[in-house]
Amino acid sequence: MWDILNFDRLRNMLHKLRDNFIANLLKKPFQQEDELCLYLISYTSLFFGIGLRIFFLICYLVQDIQFFVFLNCGSLLVYGAVFLFLKRKKYKPGGFIIAIEVILYTSIWVYMCGIASYNAGYFLLPIVILTLFPCGAPKIRRSMVLIILGAITLLGLRSAHTSPPIVFPEDFNHFMTMVNLYIMLIGTMIEIGINALVQFILSGVKEGRLVELASQIYTDPLTGLYNRRYTEIYFNTLRNQDQHICVAILDIDDFKQVNDTYGHLCGDEVLVFLSNFLQSNLRKTDRIFRWGGEEFLIIMENITICDAQSVMDKLRSKLAETKIKTKQKGTLGLTVTVGVAPFDLANPDASIEASDKNLYIGKRSGKNQVVI
Repeated sequence: MWDILNFDRLRNMLHKLRDNFIANLLKKPFQQEDELCLYLISYTSLFFGIGLRIFFLICYLVQDIQFFVFLNCGSLLVYGAVFLFLKRKKYKPGGFIIAIEVILYTSIWVYMCGIASYNAGYFLLPIVILTLFPCGAPKIRRSMVLIILGAITLLGLRSAHTSPPIVFPEDFNHFMTMVNLYIMLIGTMIEIGINALVQFILSGVKEGRLVELASQIYTDPLTGLYNRRYTEIYFNTLRNQDQHICVAILDIDDFKQVNDTYGHLCGDEVLVFLSNFLQSNLRKTDRIFRWGGEEFLIIMENITICDAQSVMDKLRSKLAETKIKTKQKGTLGLTVTVGVAPFDLANPDASIEASDKNLYIGKRSGKNQVVI
């Protein structure tokens, strides 16, 4: 039971990390999927390469092999330059520099030490990157793969006929052989796995962008309420329901005077206050839409027309007694007129029109009232 709970916690944590990562990716202005793909593979390759070079640097420091100490320090400087490229969104040059560094590092390593410790296997890493990911034009990527294969052939022939300049102690050579085999296996698996991970993250980013786009399309940017575009989608969810539903249109009284007297910024504060007031004082099941300007549409489910009138009248009365504190012009008072009508699922437009007519009856007969 404890193991299951821990597994669930780990899975939830990983999902949360992925969602946070995708949320951060959504903030980045990627122009196309290739750019996002290059961003992910470039940074993964960079940190994997830095980790390897630091590990090898420590190994060679312990063995006091100065040549490879300097070689790994040089590689870390190269990766520092790559990091600057990536920070400036130059993912393709950064990816090419990583590939070239791996090719040169491995070539020097094989040239100086031979192939006894399977170090030539590191040539597989840039081959996998160049094969799986869009880090350049296909011709250039094919050319680099051919260069790698040529380097492997030439260095292999040299090692077969010439003794290497540097010979590791037997224990260290055995250690490096095992390390190289594990790193090549893990590195290749990581790179292949990254391809699947990239597609997974891309799907999450697409989903997130769809949600973000839907939010932009169907919500009012000022109040955060649903807008008129969303009503048709919402009405379709009510089609098969067998219950009493009512619709109300609420309009701020003399809102034009607020804008003309205090300015549109103050008017915006009033609209935001009213949207928050409606959400706080209506039921969770009631749906509130910014219908347009100073008008709000409210759909109330499972309620009779008399109860809907009572709810709206209590809300109207409470609002009339509430003072609105604005940043622009201090404290203001506010009243609203509301038109209420039964909601016909077969003809939503007629229901809204009926509530709208009741609203205007209330406007003409003195405002600050609810009419059914």
